Amino acid sequence: LLGNLMLGRLARKQAEEALRESEERYRLHFENVSDVIYSIGPDLKLLSVSPSVERLLGHKPEEMIGKAFQDLNLFAAEYLETAFSDAMRVLAGERVASAVYEFLTKDGTRKFGEVSGAPLIRDDEVVAVVSVARDITERVRAEEERELLLAQIRAQAKQIQQTIDTVPEGVLLLDTAQRVMLANPVAEGDLAVLAGARVGDILTRLGDRPLAELLTSPPTKGLWHEVKTDGRTFEVIARPMDNGPEPENWVLVINDVTQERETRQRIQQQERLVAVGQLAAGIAHDFNNIMATIVLYAQMTMREREVSTRVRERMETINQQARHATRLTQQILDFSRRAVLERQPLNLLPLLKEQIKLLQRTLPENIEISLDYGPDEYTVNADPTRVQQAITNLSVNARDAMPEGGELRIGLERIQIEERQAAPLPEMEAGEWVQVRISDTGTGIPPDALPHIFEPFFTTRAPLGSGLGLAQVHGIVAQHKGYIDVETQLGQGTAFTIYLPALPAYQPEVSTQKTMHLIQGEGQTILVVEDNAAMRKALVESLELLNYQVLEAANGREALTIMERQTAEDFRSLEEGKIALVLSDVVMPGMGGQALFQALRQWDPTVKVVLLTGHPLEKELENLQAQGLSGWLLKPPMLEQLAQVVARALNLCSLQN
Repeated sequence: LLGNLMLGRLARKQAEEALRESEERYRLHFENVSDVIYSIGPDLKLLSVSPSVERLLGHKPEEMIGKAFQDLNLFAAEYLETAFSDAMRVLAGERVASAVYEFLTKDGTRKFGEVSGAPLIRDDEVVAVVSVARDITERVRAEEERELLLAQIRAQAKQIQQTIDTVPEGVLLLDTAQRVMLANPVAEGDLAVLAGARVGDILTRLGDRPLAELLTSPPTKGLWHEVKTDGRTFEVIARPMDNGPEPENWVLVINDVTQERETRQRIQQQERLVAVGQLAAGIAHDFNNIMATIVLYAQMTMREREVSTRVRERMETINQQARHATRLTQQILDFSRRAVLERQPLNLLPLLKEQIKLLQRTLPENIEISLDYGPDEYTVNADPTRVQQAITNLSVNARDAMPEGGELRIGLERIQIEERQAAPLPEMEAGEWVQVRISDTGTGIPPDALPHIFEPFFTTRAPLGSGLGLAQVHGIVAQHKGYIDVETQLGQGTAFTIYLPALPAYQPEVSTQKTMHLIQGEGQTILVVEDNAAMRKALVESLELLNYQVLEAANGREALTIMERQTAEDFRSLEEGKIALVLSDVVMPGMGGQALFQALRQWDPTVKVVLLTGHPLEKELENLQAQGLSGWLLKPPMLEQLAQVVARALNLCSLQN
């Protein structure tokens, strides 16, 4: 019994020592562990907390024990509800692993802690919550910085991608096997056109050039390689990527310069046409003076009673040929944009309907003519005569291109070009346009002739053609602030498209053209001002034939001198000596017609003035008419036109009608 008792005491002593050692180890661990170990009772009051809490949060354990954790101000406001909910779950018997809370230190600093909690159970009852909190502030900050850096990298990558996608040229990346690794949207389209390829495919060539040729420097430094396919032109340049010892990848930039080249060619053509037009206009002006003299003398001679039939026939031949020469001169003036236009609001639909009726009577029967139009309005500000001339020239060209017959189609359409919208032609601005399309099913235009078709005196029909028809059309369209385009295919036909600025809907009044006849004067005195002596003499004799008294001057200064003499006493008493009208050329040395008109308006606003011009006045003419200009004549004038304009200025038309 004594032995058993001693053994029991020894066992109890050993158990107590083991418990003390265990408690000592727990105390040492509890007091020295870097993590914070704490326990909470069912009333959510802090039962214990390791001294490491002071290092983490700045609070001493004795300041915290016995207080409810929600009263300790340990959690950031946005985490308090979550921490309370997790504590209640553990008190209910659950475990919480790796919950992350944001703690507040004693001085208000924020730190992040990772918390694990487990219930302490005695007699099947949860008596406390034991938790371990580990400081993960540095890890969270590092993750935040990593996420921020990653977000910045993603933003920069997105910005770079957006930049590349926005670049108007194609940009693509090739690997060492010439496989397309990346391509922006423009490059994707270029690849489809040039190689029928897409991202992931291996390139062997672009257009008409092997890829190996393009992965080199161009023969001339600073220039790009030129690549062509299906009538389109591209420029390509390649740059190697420096990958150190690894094989080089390549960046290719592709630029579609088809439209740019076409625009450049158009500008160069316009510059050539302007230069030739200036020369042609000067020649036409001098030629007009010569033709005016011939026409007026021929018409005056034909009206003389004693002229024989044979002479009259010869005069008629001279007159016809002079008219033909005048039409050629008009073509030159149209081409050079020096023609005088009589613009007015013009609905093209009735004009084209009448034009088609005329064409149906004049073109061969084996050519079928059609007009296609919609319910829109087709009003433009145009000279009807010049527009008719342009349509006629294009229709005649279509006839010549269809010797065996075919179809001549005229289409009329009103189009709207929005801002930033691709226009039919690069030069066209946003707005409303009326489109006239004249197409045929003829032989087409050869490629070598196409760049020259609008140049004067260029023809593929020599000696039958003069080479002025299309040049005249081009000039007429340009003078109306319009544009013209051409599409052609050998053996298939040609289509010319004219674009004219549209006007709002307008219904012009129908005017009837009266037959001109020689209206006779009543002996009024007319002052003729013309620097060309032959032209001046022809005008003087023409007016004398029309029963006018005529004075003459070689320029504006001489005319003013004669007008000043009119105020002398010997003229005041003679009503018939008073100058009723001044007929003046526009272009003269010293003082031209416009300057003379302005001087006469200041001297005597009642003086009637008619200008004779071979040059376009356009806005100047409108201003002059607003200031009181009585009329104007286009060189070379027909005798009937001269009689009509002078009589209208002198108010004789109403007296003789």
